[in-house]
Amino acid sequence: MFFYLHIPFCRQKCQYCKFALTPRFNALKVRTYIDVLKKEMGSFFAENPVVSIETIYFGGGTPSILTSGQVSEILGIFQIQKGFVDISEITLESNPEDITDEYLGAISELGINRLSLGIQTLNSESLHMVGRTDSNESIFRALDSIAKSPIENISIDLIAGLPGTIPGQIISDLTEIFARITPKHVSIYMLEDESYPLSWKSQLPGEETIRNEYLSGMEGLQSKGFLQYELSNFAKPGFESKHNRSYWNHSDYRGFGLGATSFINGERFANSSSFAGYYKREKQTD
Repeated sequence: MFFYLHIPFCRQKCQYCKFALTPRFNALKVRTYIDVLKKEMGSFFAENPVVSIETIYFGGGTPSILTSGQVSEILGIFQIQKGFVDISEITLESNPEDITDEYLGAISELGINRLSLGIQTLNSESLHMVGRTDSNESIFRALDSIAKSPIENISIDLIAGLPGTIPGQIISDLTEIFARITPKHVSIYMLEDESYPLSWKSQLPGEETIRNEYLSGMEGLQSKGFLQYELSNFAKPGFESKHNRSYWNHSDYRGFGLGATSFINGERFANSSSFAGYYKREKQTD
């Protein structure tokens, strides 16, 4: 079975984001959430003690907000299970401002062997407009740390069509990134019409420009030996995301945390996307 862990905290919510998360949090709120998350996980494994563990994916939100100690706590629930044997893919989504040499070393020792870095764009104006808290400087620092990291399986996220971007932005971004690291996986998403505020409308690239950005990125990655295996996802051979493929293949997966969805034995279900609803449900299982 494949496992997803939702970490619903961000320093600031990007204006295009539709995921269940909050930018209003503190150490106590994170602590409370982790305790409830661990309880949900423990209840599942108490009922399913011999389930196999194929992949683990920390998504969000911003999982890299967690300290390495908190990541260790959560992984510890998996590590005591019988199905925790030679897991080939444990992914942690991250934002550039959280990445340091020390953090990468610590999570690598815990078993994180795949890092997904949300860059989105290297256009400074666009980063500011969409509410990103990182900058080109923090992105480049993160890439320099990743270049020295023991984690070799690196995925990069980019978005085509953000406000303020210019024709050729995706290729320019890829060129800058590949000058610093050689990722094994790249995702290029296209901004969805319903996901942006009306105030952006005059500053958005046209549909044809967005399509051309995506196509140029696709061609650029293919020229570097990447294979397209899903609409938005490109990977070096053998580095396709096993976790992402589980969704496309309709494999059983279990999601833990706020708003997390699951698909087991042909049935899909989801946790509450409100903190109150999620906490209430888990309290009722006492």
